[in-house]
This record gives sequence, C-alpha cells and structure tokens, in this order.
Amino acid sequence: MQKSLHCRTMWAMREIRYFDNAATTSMSRSALDAYTKAVVQYRGNPSSLHQEGRDAKAFLEQTRADLAGLLGVDPLSLTFTSGATESNAIILNSLIWKERKGQVILSGIEHPSVSEYARLLKQLGWKVTTLAAPNGFVQKEDLQKALSSETRLVCIMLVNNVVGTIQDVGGLVEVVRAFESEHNNRKIHVHTDATQALGKIRFDLQAMGIDSASFSAHKLHGPRGVGLLYNTNAGIESLSRGGSQERGLRPGTENIGGIAAMHQAVKDAFHSLEENYKHVSGLNAFLRDKLSALPIFSPSEHCSPYILALAHPKLPSEVFTRLLFDQGLCVSSGSACSNNAKQKSQSVLTAMAFSAQLAKNSIRISLSKDTTAEDVEILAQAVTQLILEHA
Repeated sequence: MQKSLHCRTMWAMREIRYFDNAATTSMSRSALDAYTKAVVQYRGNPSSLHQEGRDAKAFLEQTRADLAGLLGVDPLSLTFTSGATESNAIILNSLIWKERKGQVILSGIEHPSVSEYARLLKQLGWKVTTLAAPNGFVQKEDLQKALSSETRLVCIMLVNNVVGTIQDVGGLVEVVRAFESEHNNRKIHVHTDATQALGKIRFDLQAMGIDSASFSAHKLHGPRGVGLLYNTNAGIESLSRGGSQERGLRPGTENIGGIAAMHQAVKDAFHSLEENYKHVSGLNAFLRDKLSALPIFSPSEHCSPYILALAHPKLPSEVFTRLLFDQGLCVSSGSACSNNAKQKSQSVLTAMAFSAQLAKNSIRISLSKDTTAEDVEILAQAVTQLILEHA
C-alpha cells in the first residue's frame, strides 16, 4: 500500500507535456472569462419574448455577426452547433430526406464524422465513391473521373486531422463547377470539414466556392461542445426536429456561454495567427530535424505545422504512445475520434498510400501556441532514446 501511494505521488509530481492539440486544446483564460460573463449577464432564453430573452437574442445575433465578419461571410450563413461532428452530420443527414438517391463522393482521408456515413448511405441506396489521396492529397483528375450526373454531394476536408495535409479545396471546387457547366448538371453541394484550419491557417470560404464548412471551438482554445456550420444551401434540411432555433437547422436552446467563449477564442486566434504560425512552424522544423531518422508522414509543403505524424519502424503505435506517456509526454496514436475504434486512423494513412505496417506504428504530434521550445526538446530526446532502445 505504501509503495503504491509513493508511486502515485511521484507521478503526480511529474510535469505533463501535452502534444495532442489536434484532439483538443486547453481553454484560454480569455475564452473562459467570456463564457462566465455571458452566462451571468444573459440568463434569458434567446427564444423568450420578455426583456431578458430579447437581450440574450440580441447578444446572440451580434456574436453571429461578429464571427461572420471575421470569416468574411453573411451572418445568415452561420449556424451555431455543438461542434464539427454535428455540423458535418447536418449536411450528411440532409441526404436522408431525399427520395431520389444519387452519388456521394468522399475523400478517403475524411474524419470519422464524415467517413462513417458511407455505410449508412449505401444501405439507403446511395452510391458512395471514395477518393484515394496519395501522400495525403486528393487529385483533381481523380475527382473529375468520379463525378457523374448522379453526384449530389462532395466532401473533402481542408486540413487533414491525422497528418495535417492542406487540400486545394478551391481548385477541387473548380473541377466540380466545370463539370456542372459542361454537362448542364444540377448544382453539386461541396462540403469541407475545416476544423483543423480555423485560427491556424488563412483561408477564404467564399473564394473557395464551397457550399458548407464545419468548425469546432475546442481546437483553438475555446470550449468543448460548441461549433459552427457555414452553409449557403437553402435546400439543406435538418434531420433533428424541435424548435425554430437557428432557423430550424439546429433546434434546441443555444449555448450562449459556449458561443461567447468560441467568439473570443476565434478573435484571439485571428489576431495572433501569423505570430502563432511562425512559432509553431519553428517547433515543427526542429522536430523534423531531430527525428529525421523516422518515417515522417506529414509532408514538408502544403501541410499544417500544427500536426506532425510519424512512425517507429518496430513499435506499434499503442506501445509508442504508452512509452512516451510513461515519461509524461502526451501524444496520440491517431485521431481522438478514432482511438476507440481500431483501424480508422490506419485506414486514413493507407488511403494516402503508406504501408500498412507503418500505419500501425504511427503517432501524431500536434502542437499549439502554448507549446514551448523546451517541450519539443524533451519530446525529441525521449523519442530519440526510444529509437536507440528499439533499433
């Protein structure tokens, strides 16, 4: 008993260094303050007609307008949700209402909140085409070949959550629009999961020409359980039913505190985007240099510096991550949404044409503005030692 207590005490004294920011980030003080202020000041339900409700509604719509200004879009195109998973679900679930089935095109490297719909849609009679993404990039010619007169939806994520590759979504949308024009085809809805992009890289929703995009607050130091759906397609219909909140697209009382905190987190991220990008790029370059002996999945170009995926030639990812955690280092063996279901992150890597064995041995290091040079130095030393011990 005394030995067990001693071990727990020693562990509690060990400093934890966190490298799983693509899964979730710590909530910033400014976001937490915004949350507290909003829930104290706006206690009314935004759907209520009394003054407290009207005040909450005015605050909600002003926050929506401010976020729309930051994103350069119409406020009416923004719907508050519980996060990117729900935002993705709204777009994909809308297909269930359609009597006439068609084709859906997904990239092979989508987040599970998108890719897991393939089985359901197939059972409902939809044709689902999955595009390969060699080295993490969807090819325009592959998309062009996959398009048909039956295509109704194309989903291609902006920044991949496993390796960080940045897709040329605007260029891929151009392929879709050219097909529509050349074949006198009905408009095809193009959706992108932009969760890992918000507040980390510059992008222009309108310039990309997409119809919808999803975001989560907790990826950029906001709270868990709140996000955004950008959508310009009036034909999208929610499967969830309830009140008329969010124009009926996302019924349920809005999370005023979470929305306020997300707003603050986005403002902070946009204000310091270049500074944070430069800081994280330096950390990423350091790790690439120190760990160059290992296979690195994340390409050096057209890739978010916030994510670095690599593998140990001999250690399975579960063992690799556990050995690092034993030293107080938190990394991931893949997407957090895949860790409870084997093979999902591995399938993303195999869709990128990496070997199955390396995919099984992969880990993901994900950085944030709070990651320090000392943090990455200690991580690099620990990984280097594991390379020597398991050569």
